This record gives sequence, structure tokens and C-alpha cells, in this order.
Amino acid sequence: MQGDIDRILIDRDSIAERVEQLGAALVADLAPAADAGNLVVMPVMTGSLFFAADLVRHLPLSFRILPVTVQSYPGRQVKSQGVQGADELPEGLDGRTVLLIDDIFDSGGTIDYLIQGLNNAGVARVVVCVLLRKEIARVIECPIEERYVGFDIPDAFVVGYGLDFDGLYRNLPDIATLREEIISGH
Repeated sequence: MQGDIDRILIDRDSIAERVEQLGAALVADLAPAADAGNLVVMPVMTGSLFFAADLVRHLPLSFRILPVTVQSYPGRQVKSQGVQGADELPEGLDGRTVLLIDDIFDSGGTIDYLIQGLNNAGVARVVVCVLLRKEIARVIECPIEERYVGFDIPDAFVVGYGLDFDGLYRNLPDIATLREEIISGH
């Protein structure tokens, strides 16, 4: 698997440091909702699994975790295919603050889809935290009240730390690009 890597974009130590920083910023922002018993943490599965697990360890707050599954990169796709295979949102979100945790912000489709659903469910506030934001995403208008971003990256297909290619490479501890022959299948 290591031989499939082209280059490491973000190493595991930088990821750990940034996740801790994001946690500290989120605690300051979300403490009032947590104190009122109204905080829900909603990781977008499966890509944000590692990020969400590490991030919530830095949130010494009271909250419920209600994951949701949304897919936009099925199989061997390296460009977003739009929202597919979305689960229904959990019930009981009315009046709550939702911390939406996702792995990557590129096309904005997943986040936009979920924000619309959460607003329709009557949430009081949506706070978005993404591990990665691609350069392309900076020009996309998306109705996000707040956005916490771990790292800005080039418009490249990345794997590791939860991000996959055809279901593989999620367990890499760093965020990396794959060699072109792996992606193209040659």
C-alpha cells in the first residue's frame, strides 16, 4: 500500500496538532449549546470517521453523536459525483445546535445537501467543521454560517486518515496523493 503513494501532503503529526486546535476553537463556540443540552455532533460517514473520532476527544462537552451516511465519491471515482446513498437524518433535531463534521469540502454538494436537510428538520444552528478544503471550494458559494477548516489543499485527489479510493487507503495515518497509475488502473 505504501508503494501506491505519490506524496504525503499532510503528515500525521500536523493532523494531530491541527485537530487539537480545532477542538479548542469549537469548545469555545459550542459550550453554550452543550451546557443547555442541545448539542448534537453529526459525523458524515465514512470519510470523516477518523477525523471525527479524534476531534470529539478534544471536546470536553456534553453532546450526542448521530452519524449520517452520504456518499459523493463512489468506487473508483476521483471527482465528486454528487450526493448519493444518503441516509435519512435522525429525528429529534428540532431546536438543537448541530456540529456537522466532514472529511473534505470540494464541490460543496454534500454540505449543502445536509445543511438544507438540517434546516428543514428545524435545527437552531449548524456549525460545519471539515478536515480539508480544496482550492476549488474557495470559489463555491455554499450557505454555511460558520466553517472550521483543518487544512487548505490543492485540487488533488487525496487518501488517508479516513479518505479512500475504492474503499482502500482509509487507514493511512497521513493524507497523501496516489500515483497516477493507481488511479487510472494502469
